Amino acid sequence: MARVETSITIHKPVEEVFAFLGSAENHRRFIPGMLEFKQTSPGPLGRVGATARGVRSDFGVKTEVLYEITEIEPNSKLGMKGAMGPILFRDGYVLSPQGGTTRVNFWLELTLQGLARLARPFINLIGRTHAGETLANLKKEIEAG
Repeated sequence: MARVETSITIHKPVEEVFAFLGSAENHRRFIPGMLEFKQTSPGPLGRVGATARGVRSDFGVKTEVLYEITEIEPNSKLGMKGAMGPILFRDGYVLSPQGGTTRVNFWLELTLQGLARLARPFINLIGRTHAGETLANLKKEIEAG
């Protein structure tokens, strides 16, 4: 398993950042390579057990991504787990208010199964790249909004 952590400051209040993360339609806008993202469970996305399905495109190959919310603390934390083919993941956002801005800490744990284990030497680089792009896109989308 590989674990990556990174953070960024977004020049918006924590409530606005959390509301953006809690809306299923926004995830397609900031997750790298995400073509589709739809909630698959009834009720709000902002509850433990809520599920979603995404479709990513990486190097022209489309892959289904399944998500389940595992942790939620309003204006503070959002955690999820999921699967993308032979890659299992857990990730989350921890929000810290800093005056009128928000510090967003993103963490990502990747577990490779089957033949995907051959990519183990590259998994930290892949995870760091994904985490950095995710936060950069998140900042851009929220601050433009």
